[in-house]
Amino acid sequence: MSLERKVELLLNDPSALANHDLQTWQNMPRDEVDEIQLVALKQRFAQLRDRVPVLTKLADGEDLTRIDKLDDVVPLLFEHTVFKSYPPSLLEKRNFSQINKWLGKLMTPEMAARFAAVDVSHCQGLDDWFATLDAAVPEMRISHTSGTSGTVSFLPQGIREWEKACDIRKLYILRMAGPDTPMPEMHIPYPYYRNGYLSHVRANDFLIRALLPGEDHFHAAYPATLSSDMLHLGARLRAAHARGTLDRLEINPDLLAKKKAFDTLQAEMPAYLASFFQRMAKDLRGKRVYIGATWNLLHNMAKAGLEQGLEGVFHPDSFITTTGGAKGVVQPDGWREEVMRFTGVSYLNETYAMSELVSGSNPRCEHGNFHFTHTVIPFVLDPETGQPLPRKGRVTGRAAFFDLGAEVKWGGFITGDEVTVEWDKPCACGRPSRYVVSGSIQRYSDKNGGDDKITCAATESSHREAMDFLKTP
Repeated sequence: MSLERKVELLLNDPSALANHDLQTWQNMPRDEVDEIQLVALKQRFAQLRDRVPVLTKLADGEDLTRIDKLDDVVPLLFEHTVFKSYPPSLLEKRNFSQINKWLGKLMTPEMAARFAAVDVSHCQGLDDWFATLDAAVPEMRISHTSGTSGTVSFLPQGIREWEKACDIRKLYILRMAGPDTPMPEMHIPYPYYRNGYLSHVRANDFLIRALLPGEDHFHAAYPATLSSDMLHLGARLRAAHARGTLDRLEINPDLLAKKKAFDTLQAEMPAYLASFFQRMAKDLRGKRVYIGATWNLLHNMAKAGLEQGLEGVFHPDSFITTTGGAKGVVQPDGWREEVMRFTGVSYLNETYAMSELVSGSNPRCEHGNFHFTHTVIPFVLDPETGQPLPRKGRVTGRAAFFDLGAEVKWGGFITGDEVTVEWDKPCACGRPSRYVVSGSIQRYSDKNGGDDKITCAATESSHREAMDFLKTP
């Protein structure tokens, strides 16, 4: 296969690059991945440099017109806060037309024009807005983060971006050995809402299409739609309480009434989920399942089941996964073993992932290291200067990524995570990919007492001008 063809597949159909074979995917040589990624990055830059307005502004300020090596792109990596840089007053005033214009500066012109043409003047909140956009622009699925700071991030993601991510996940879930790998009958017990606009809930539709024979094999604890309005209001209330400004918040009385009902449901969730998993353990006993949830939710599920004497509930070829890293949270000893004992699997799949990184998550191997997936170019930055640290040896700094799967937005962003990356020494698991060293992930905000000032490698003036451009109506 020519280099050009490999690049084309990595960008557009990454699972096909490995002929839909997990072992081939996991064991691609480092040098080959490096070569493909560099050419792919050059192509993405050439495609988007003059077509995503905020990228164009930043690249003009940095006088960057081409990429010759990976580190050349570092001055163009966005702070992850870019995706929540809209004026908060726009949400408070339900000015979704202006939010659409703001989003347009983060997207390719074709998609920006589609969003600008949507009439969102009638939208009374986030739920209305998301539903309206879904209906009007079916090629896109805007998602949002949890908004723990009080402001949610809006992530523009194309349908094909979601599909590519699920294709990679499917390699692992089915342990694929080629394009003719048979599709087993599988169920997904999902311990949350069937629908919603939160990033991980958004993935449900795509997982169903990729893994299941039909909707009847997806079992959501809550068949309703998770309200983004309630999540946003809760985040605003928590942030205002922490700042001591709760008395200054102006909140629609109807929203407050709905929030009380939502809070009651949330308070009852642990008991309800325990009942849900008891029901799933009975209805799906011995069947092959896929369960993706946070580690604490998986552990609570396992504890409730084990207390009732339930062990080895599902088929041993089931796939149980959680986002790893813990990030400052103390995980109790033995939680993984309890999850495996309850579910009946011999291995718990963990990944290092984030909402901004739609095209692939980084799986944890049996030695506890998180291996970078090939659709992701990792960087480690000096936390003080934002400059790239050497891509050799073992280095500790701020994690940043370029998501090669991103097509309608710029895929480069800087995280709030401190990581230690091993660039040279092969992992004891035998996989040739570079990796985040086990136990090294933590939030800079946790490390620094709640503060995290991200420093970009871009010059201060060009970065400021690009951010001012993005925030200007």
